Amino acid sequence: MSKNNKKNTGKGNSKRSESVLKWVLAFFIEIIIFAVMLVGYWIYYTDSKIEKINKVEIDEEDLAINEGINEEVQQQYKTIAIFGIDSRDVTNLGEGNRSDSIMIVNINNDTKEVKIVSVYRDTFLEVESESPITTKVNAAYAYGGPQLAIKTLNANLDLQITDFVTVNFLGLTKAIDDLGGITVHVEDNELPVLNMAIAEQISVTGIYSDGVFTTGDLLLNGTQATAYARIRSTDQGDITRTERQRDVLSKMFQKAKSSDISTIDNIIDDVFPEIATSLTEDEIKELAKSIFDYKIVDTVGFPFAYTPMTHETKGAILVPANLSANVSALHGYLFNETGYVPTVNVQNISAVISGETGVGEQPITVVPQSFQ
Repeated sequence: MSKNNKKNTGKGNSKRSESVLKWVLAFFIEIIIFAVMLVGYWIYYTDSKIEKINKVEIDEEDLAINEGINEEVQQQYKTIAIFGIDSRDVTNLGEGNRSDSIMIVNINNDTKEVKIVSVYRDTFLEVESESPITTKVNAAYAYGGPQLAIKTLNANLDLQITDFVTVNFLGLTKAIDDLGGITVHVEDNELPVLNMAIAEQISVTGIYSDGVFTTGDLLLNGTQATAYARIRSTDQGDITRTERQRDVLSKMFQKAKSSDISTIDNIIDDVFPEIATSLTEDEIKELAKSIFDYKIVDTVGFPFAYTPMTHETKGAILVPANLSANVSALHGYLFNETGYVPTVNVQNISAVISGETGVGEQPITVVPQSFQ
């Protein structure tokens, strides 16, 4: 994987789209897809495994579905919000935690094609609390858990999401250990920060590990591999970090495919308690029945056009340029709707964001990245 430095500016977003799109496969979210695959594998043996997942009810009457959305079109798809949280309390998957990763998984009910959109955590949107405020989108989960996070996505993006899945770090670490570790390539500049990340990871999960003292292709245990996926202080920061995350998860997929039932059983026992979802057991089973028919066709990062800036009170943010134009392009990508006109509510939010930041509309080019 490429780890070359690139200057980060607010211009030429379309030219840098391939690098930026690497943000989309944040590893928290891939754990969920990994977990659903495991359900599909195990569903024929026992239903009791599903009961290990934490069930959370949400109020579907309070999800801020905008008046005038393309409801008939969206009903042809199953759209689920996926949240990854960096929770130090492995029993707490609710509010109080900022969502480190936000992904929209969109399933075509007829073709079973799956598209994935990663909403960058620093995206400047309107959080739909009692008194709406503009801030980073990842704050919504902290302020009101998955309910408010879904509400914010629906209001800002003209979606009608009604379900979510949330996961934290511990499940990833345990799953890799259950697989017997994975082999990744560690470079010289990564070694010092990797060991710092291992120490932090031990403090998070309580799972001890030795450090890493050589470079090259190495077999890493769960703590080491999770720490490797969390490094973001080298190369291109978060962009390079998600390259490592993609590498870790792809190695997990490869190894899981050749694992025996006992190993899969252990992974389910370890990972499912670290997951919270609003999906019912029947809905999980229904998804699992078609799991081998699903095809992840590609993925993108959102917003497509943006300007990074430092806000005087809200820190480093990514400002959609502008929100209305990005939402129109989003619906073209997810639902194949050419020329989608955002609702009045989205247009109003877009005007508020542009007025506060001074960022106007920019040309948008959507360049999907294949999921490999």
